Amino acid sequence: MDTPMEVVKRAYQAFGRNDIEAVLECIAPTVDWRVVGPASLPFPTQCNTRQEVGQFFKAVAADGEITVFEPREFIDANEHIVVLGFVRVILSKTGKPFESEWVHVCTVKDGLLTRWIEFFDTAARLTA
Repeated sequence: MDTPMEVVKRAYQAFGRNDIEAVLECIAPTVDWRVVGPASLPFPTQCNTRQEVGQFFKAVAADGEITVFEPREFIDANEHIVVLGFVRVILSKTGKPFESEWVHVCTVKDGLLTRWIEFFDTAARLTA
């Protein structure tokens, strides 16, 4: 069985090549998937199933074109992995760029992601 770090890195590599099906294969059927921020974000801020996470990715893609997605550091704490990174998006609604550093907190159990929590500059996103 893959280590938690290997599972997380595989999911991020799949996202980086826009292979959402491969990302979803890394996620448990029941999951705690959250974006810490207001409900006014144009994508779900809480998902509880792999299928809901699939809808989350569709909404994120509709929100804008991700031009830079950089997981920069992976911090290993056994079943918990913290990922630090950066994103730049051209927003669909306004055509304006938005960028932010982000933090993702992941938990892997039995070879699958069971928790993913994202923190980023939601205020800057909502005003872009």
